[in-house]
Formats: sequence, C-alpha cells, structure tokens
Amino acid sequence: MTDHPVQAPRPARERVLTWALPLLPAIAGLLLLALVLAATERSVGTELRARAAYRVERFADAYAGQIANVLARKAGEIELLAAMATGPMPLPALREQMQLQKQRSSAYVWIGLTDAEGQVVAASDGLLEGRSIANRGVYVNGRQGLWFGTLHPPVALRQPLLDYGMTVPDELADIALPVKDAQGGLRGVMATHLNARYLDELRSALVGGAGTDLALTLTLVDADGRVLLGPRTGWREGEWAGLMALPAGRALRRQDDEGRELLIARAPVLPGDSDLRTGWQVVAAQPVATALASVNALERDLLLWGGGATLLLGLTGFAVARRLARPFSDAERRLREQGEVLSAVVDAASDAIIGVDERGRVTLSNPAAARIFGLSAGQMLDQPLERLLPAAAGRPLAEWLAPQADPDTHERGVRRVGGLRADGTALELEASVSEVRVRGRWLVTAILRDVTERSRAERALRRYRSELSELTQRLLDQEKVTTRRLAQTLHDQLGQTLGAIRLSFDALCGLRPADADARWLERERKLGELVDTAIAEVRQALVILRPPLLESAGLQAALDNELHSRRTDAGDVALVLAVQPGAQDCRWPADVEYAAFMVAREALSNALLHARASQVRVEIHGDAERLQLSVQDDGIGLSDGLAQGRPGHLGMVGMRERALAIGARLTVAGGPDGGTHVTLVWDALTEGAGLS
Repeated sequence: MTDHPVQAPRPARERVLTWALPLLPAIAGLLLLALVLAATERSVGTELRARAAYRVERFADAYAGQIANVLARKAGEIELLAAMATGPMPLPALREQMQLQKQRSSAYVWIGLTDAEGQVVAASDGLLEGRSIANRGVYVNGRQGLWFGTLHPPVALRQPLLDYGMTVPDELADIALPVKDAQGGLRGVMATHLNARYLDELRSALVGGAGTDLALTLTLVDADGRVLLGPRTGWREGEWAGLMALPAGRALRRQDDEGRELLIARAPVLPGDSDLRTGWQVVAAQPVATALASVNALERDLLLWGGGATLLLGLTGFAVARRLARPFSDAERRLREQGEVLSAVVDAASDAIIGVDERGRVTLSNPAAARIFGLSAGQMLDQPLERLLPAAAGRPLAEWLAPQADPDTHERGVRRVGGLRADGTALELEASVSEVRVRGRWLVTAILRDVTERSRAERALRRYRSELSELTQRLLDQEKVTTRRLAQTLHDQLGQTLGAIRLSFDALCGLRPADADARWLERERKLGELVDTAIAEVRQALVILRPPLLESAGLQAALDNELHSRRTDAGDVALVLAVQPGAQDCRWPADVEYAAFMVAREALSNALLHARASQVRVEIHGDAERLQLSVQDDGIGLSDGLAQGRPGHLGMVGMRERALAIGARLTVAGGPDGGTHVTLVWDALTEGAGLS
C-alpha cells in the first residue's frame, strides 16, 4: 500500500493567514521607514553637506573679494591723488580733493601728503600738517613704492583726532606710495589710514541674520595667522597656525578643541588690477551639526510619526488585512520613492521653483519661492503669474516665454525678468523656463534665482568705473592743456631768447681782435656749442610735448615721423609701420588719436629700452568707426610678474589710463613666438568697453 503525504488542514492555513497577514503592513511600514531614513541620510544629508561646503567657500570668497575690491579701489584713489600731486595743482586745491575723497567714503580716517623729508604738507581736516612723520612706517615704506600696512592701533593720529572732536578708531590699515617729480626724484609720500571698523562692518553685513542662524563665522587673519577681525572659534594657537597652512579655496572638515566637526575654508585677499599685496586671508567656518540640523530633525520626525503609523497599521491590520495585503508593484514603489526624493530636493532648493497652468495661475511652488516673493506657501498657490512677474501682465503665456529652443523638450534659455515681492519691493530674477505635458495639460515650470543684490552691485561697479573714467579723462585733458602751454612757452619765450643769444654771439664773434690767442678761440667755440645744444634740446622738448603732424596730418603721419626720428637712436633695430588698406587716410577723434599716439610712443620706448629686439612693428587697422593699434617686438618677451608694469615705473599705468579715458581696451601680453604685443582697440559703437 502506497503512503500519501498528509496535507495540513484548511483551518490551520486560514489561521496562518489570519495572524500573519495583519503583520505584513507593520513589517512593510518598518521597512519603508528604514528605506526613507536611509534615503534621507544618503540624498538629503549628502546634499546638505555639499551645500554647506559650498556656502563656506562662497562666504570666504565673498568676504575676501569685498576686502580686495575695497583695498584696490582705495589704492587706485590714492594713486590718482598722487598723480594730482605731481602736477602743478596748488596745495589748497589738493587738500580740497583729499577732503572730498574722505567725505565720499567712511573707510578713510586720514589722507595726507608729505614732502621729501617726511613733513606733512597737506592733509584731510588739516590733521598733522606741519608735523614730521619721517620715522613712521607709512612714510619709510611708502618711499619705496606702493605699500600696504596691516592693522595697528592709531599712534600719531590719536591726539589730533581727539583735539578735533573726532572718533578715534580702534585699529587702522595703511596705504602709501611715493610721489615723484618729472625727473623721477622723490617729491614726497601720499598716504592714507583706513578704518578697520569699515572692514568689520562688511563682515557683519555679509554674515547677516542667515549666517548667524547657521552658526557661520568669518575671520580675517594676516600672513602670520594672527586674528585681525572676527572670532577664532575653538582652536588653540598651535592648531590655528596649522590650519593656516592648509590649501586655500576648498572647504575641509576638521575637529576643534571641543570635539565639534567643522567645515573650514580659506580665501586669500588679492586686490585685482592693483600691485597692492596684503598677505591677508579670510577663514570661514560652520559646524557640520548645524548644517545637518534640518535632516536630523526630519529623521526624528520620521521615526516618531513612522513608528506611530507602524503601530497603528499593526492594530488595524486585522480589519483591513485583505486591503493592506495587496503588494505594490516594483515600478510603483520606485516611482513613489523617486517622488519623495524629488519633493525633498525641490523643497530644499535655494532657488524658487514655480509651476503655472494654462490659465496663468501658480499650481506648484517650493519654500524658496514663498521666501523670495514674501508670501506664505498657501498664498503662493493660485496666484496670477503677473502678480509675481509684472512683465507677464496682459501677454499670452506662450509669447512671454520666448521662442522654443527644442520642439521635443520645450526648454528655453536663461534670461533676466523683473519680479515683485508682496511688500512692493522690486526683484531682479534669472529665469530658466521649460514646458511639460502632464495628464494632457501643459504645465510651465520656471526656476527663478534672486539676483537683485548682484545686479545692484554690478550697477554700482559700472557707475564707479564710469566716474573713474571721467576723472581720468579730465586729468588727461588737463595734461594736454598743460603740455600745450608749456610747449608754447618754450617756443615763444625760451626758443626766441636762445635765438637772440645765437645772433648776438655771432655778432660778438665778428668783433674779436685779429690777434686773439688760442684760449680766446677755444672758449668762443665751446660757448657756441653750448648755445647750439640748448637750441637743439628746446626743439627736442617741443617734439616730445607736441607730436609733429598729429593735429594737422593725423595719426599715421605722426607715427611715421616718430619712427623716422627714432631710427637714429634705434641702431640695428628695424622700425616698421604697417597701415592696413581700410585705415589709409582715416582720421579719428582728436582725443583718440592723441591717446593712441602716446600709447604707441610709450610702447616703442619700452621695446627699445628693454626688449633687446631686432624688429619693432607698429600696425594700424580699422576704419572711421574703429581703431586697432598694435606694437609688436621680437625681443625677450614680458614675464607674468611684469604684465601690470615694472615696480617704480608708471609707463604701463599711463598707457592703461589713456585707454580708459577714451573707453578703449588695452592688452599687454607675450606673443606666441616670443616678444611682447601691446594692443589698443577703440570702437565708436561700443565706447566704454575699456571699463570692463
């Protein structure tokens, strides 16, 4: 007889299903909670760490950039005052310019000019005038070239400021440079003291309320790691010095003395377009725990509510076992998880994200959109698009969006649009717009970035550069007037006097005795040579002050005459002038031709003095609306350290100022085959590009 396996009775299987199935929702809930926590930690935590590192790097770079811009701007203003001091400007007028400069910026505490011996001859508010600062570092170092002194307590200025009823700052920074005469001799030192509080206010404004909430700190240190402004957080002296030796620019994770894990980033203070060197650097730090506070709170909430939901599912599983037992497909689970991650990413985005339906009403927004537009999350929904973006008012949505770039993806480029906050404040936004089809309906999505502050800063920078160009233009115009008057004086007075001396000398030579001895004749010959030399020197000075043919015949003729006159002194160096056909017989505005000629003359002199070249080539391109002048040599080239000019020499500075005054672009670079290329480009249609 064959044995058959005994089957379990049906009631037993039913009991298993009755008791086991109610546990499945609770188990699924626990697994889902673990997956959500892991996904949250992996995606949101990693993103927040990356954002915190980027935030620390950005704040360090921003504060270092602000300090660098301030110092470069102040150095440029002091250089302009020094340039005024080299001219014929009287001291009262120079003092008035110093006072005006001090009133324009709260960063200045004192601006002054000394003579060659270190005695202050002109200063803002008249402070220290008549006193000697020859033993002070600002004078001693300022004599050698452009110099920057780190923060220090006020010494010489303390009592004068108190006597004048002015506030005495805690610490000062110094900028000084020499003022030289036409022969290159020291005429004095132009110096200024800057208020450290101004730099600290920049730090406080940059950190603001958001940085305080995030426990983010900014610290300014010198080259030796000494803290100048801001806190040193929780490191001892030796460990702080070690942090200063870490690579700059990238955020690193370190633990302080209290065991806190911090993100720390350094950025050097490098004033652009200036020879000023500070040795300063900015250190930004933020606790990692603060950066991850939101994800930790999210995980706690998930544990609390997820655990409660799991318990609830277990208790109610008996009643809804059949319904809860139906498994979700893998595709549905992945879609849900992706939706949760996408929702978390959208909510955590710092840029505003909004969706607009065919009626022009907002149907989707994230917290950043509510923050930027000053509305609550509930108020954002169903808002008319023209309420947030007034430029869209009264226009069809398709027309406002601009032409489609891709018929398949319907993506469009980034552009600037104007926005409006709930309190009426105008916004400037960068908008990236796309169009998607959801359930048969078109939905327009826009990613909006608030660039109001950046646009305001850009406009302020353009205004400052415009003012600087106008000031440079006035200085160069004054130079031209002074040069013309000096040339006229040399020609009409000294030249005429020397001519009369020559005639009188020739007449006296005709009256000498026939038996005059050899010493008489030798003295007569030497005196005649001296008179001829003086006349030749006056003529050479007139050539330098008033370039021949420039006003009457134009730039091409003046440069041709300049190269012809230089060939005698050039020796074996070939001097070549090449004028392209389009530029033949062209005339440009008088100030453009004058600036181009002076740049070419300076570049030619530099090539003959320093390049050791065998050929110097001057080229003119362009037409009546455009001029490109280039001076090229095949010499030893220009090193990167000399691209902004040689220390103590103002030739490169002068060329840049002349280009700036006419709104041209000046580039100085090495050629592909060696040598140096100096190029000046002026365009009447885009005049002012030299400011960029």
